[in-house]
Amino acid sequence: MPAQRQFRFECPDGDVIYTVQTSLRAKHVRLRVSPREGLVVVIPQGFDRSLVSGIVGKRLFWIRKALGKMPVVRSPEGLLPQTLFLRSIGEEWCVFFEVNKKPECCFVEKPGRILEIHSLPGGLNTQLDLLYEWVKRKAGIELLKKLDEVSKQYGFLYDKGAVRCQKTRWGSCSAKRTISLNMKLLFLPPDLVEYIMLHELCHTVYMNHSQRFWALVEQKMPDYVVYDRAMREASRYIPQFLQ
Repeated sequence: MPAQRQFRFECPDGDVIYTVQTSLRAKHVRLRVSPREGLVVVIPQGFDRSLVSGIVGKRLFWIRKALGKMPVVRSPEGLLPQTLFLRSIGEEWCVFFEVNKKPECCFVEKPGRILEIHSLPGGLNTQLDLLYEWVKRKAGIELLKKLDEVSKQYGFLYDKGAVRCQKTRWGSCSAKRTISLNMKLLFLPPDLVEYIMLHELCHTVYMNHSQRFWALVEQKMPDYVVYDRAMREASRYIPQFLQ
């Protein structure tokens, strides 16, 4: 992928650096921020790029607020965590990265909640891939077990559950009542995880966000609004390597 050109919006309070990305799927201009990319302005194909600077200027308040909440970008080595706090199940794991001379890459769980990641020298990407694989496997076990408990607790039926790494959703429910959960939920507090699961279970009854849907959510969880608002800041619980 070719390097993206960076642009600078000059401002007395500090210049804003951003990149412009053209999307075939985009219908409107949108802004996003992330630890790895910084500020990215996504534009539809054929959009006049000379207008982008003006859009950045009009959205400065939102941009500075979003950048202020974003985790500090670390060096590649800083992506490797020493501990993993799985808040949803109250477990904290110590992570050790071991370098092997043999071409054998794997993760090993040891007593005392110790996780060892074995890889070849200089294998940062492999280490991250193995860590990602372990988290997804752990989430598949713990989150699906929790989903079953929550469904019984609130009196819902669903066909099957799945765990994925969704970029923009914490969960989803298909027309066939298959509930997909974001593996990142593993790092959220239990009450927020329960709310997301209940939200998706309510979609097995109403496949929309109609008034009847929200009435059902409120019936099952009267204080759901508290958790719904808290989810706006939920990304702060997610480790750097999964951002």
